[in-house]
Amino acid sequence: PGPKMGCVVRGRAPATSLSYHESGSHLFVASEKDSVLRIVDCLNGGAPTDRPPMIKIQREGIRIVRATHHDKCVLFSPGMNDGVPKKNNVYYLSVHDNKILRQFEGHSGVINGISMSPVDDTFLSSSVDGTVRLWDCGKSGNSLGEMKLPQNVEGAPLAAFDSTGLVYGISAAMAGGEGYHVHLYDARNYGVGPFSEMKCTRQDIETKMRNSGSTPERAYALSKAEWTSMEFNKSGKAILIGTNGGFCLSMDGYEGNLQHAFMSEGTSSSSLPMAACFTADDRSIVCGNDDGTVSCYQADSGLLARKLRGHVDRVGVVAASPKYAQIATACTNTAVWIC
Repeated sequence: PGPKMGCVVRGRAPATSLSYHESGSHLFVASEKDSVLRIVDCLNGGAPTDRPPMIKIQREGIRIVRATHHDKCVLFSPGMNDGVPKKNNVYYLSVHDNKILRQFEGHSGVINGISMSPVDDTFLSSSVDGTVRLWDCGKSGNSLGEMKLPQNVEGAPLAAFDSTGLVYGISAAMAGGEGYHVHLYDARNYGVGPFSEMKCTRQDIETKMRNSGSTPERAYALSKAEWTSMEFNKSGKAILIGTNGGFCLSMDGYEGNLQHAFMSEGTSSSSLPMAACFTADDRSIVCGNDDGTVSCYQADSGLLARKLRGHVDRVGVVAASPKYAQIATACTNTAVWIC
């Protein structure tokens, strides 16, 4: 039997970010269009009883949310006004009383990712300004450091901690659209640069897409898609890359070799990022589809195991509980599934 829908929390605008608290007890849901942060009780279903179920973040807006170790505080990046961010900061927000406790200034472009360390209060932020910065939730002011990226890169980098917090990865596009660098860093000694340097070339992606059934023309077009998300599985042996080309890729976390390609189903939304995540047991990869369905793939074989139905529109964000056999998926409405 496949996952069963446990509860549905209705929204008024498409969700742009989901983040489970490490306890698995609740889920944070950000919606950029209406500047709302919702909180879902994942154990009892629906709205929580110990905190406000919905917070309006009118002045800054909200686009990305990330849970922290504190169960009533989150990190978030601002929303956009006509394609321009209200500010290029990261904020530390108390959801108990809707107060911004700290702000982190330094980026000069839109923040495209936030990754919280699983072991301490440090976090990474990546930006279209071409930089990745390390911060401490407990300290406002300057960043702890700016990461040294590979030479001759372009576009917006991505950054993610692994499940141990001892390693993080940074991906950045090669100049000329030739592919992507994926570098791994020791979180305790990042100043010396990466300890592992991997490459995923455009030709590697094109070959993988052709082997997955795409026509040569389609494979060539897909190989030029922009990478939009990056995530380690729990063991650290695999990395999941989301793109704005309607597909995601799994790759070996040590050698960088591509393992599987997963295509979105339904009418392609072309430039919109594809939502994908590992489940906490590393056995499955969950992908949101443009037709409102959710595909669950076997991580080791790349084969489709089951498809979930119930959303009314494109599933733009997905997340897996770090503690329970549970996943969350969202279009305008957010669904929590019991696996």
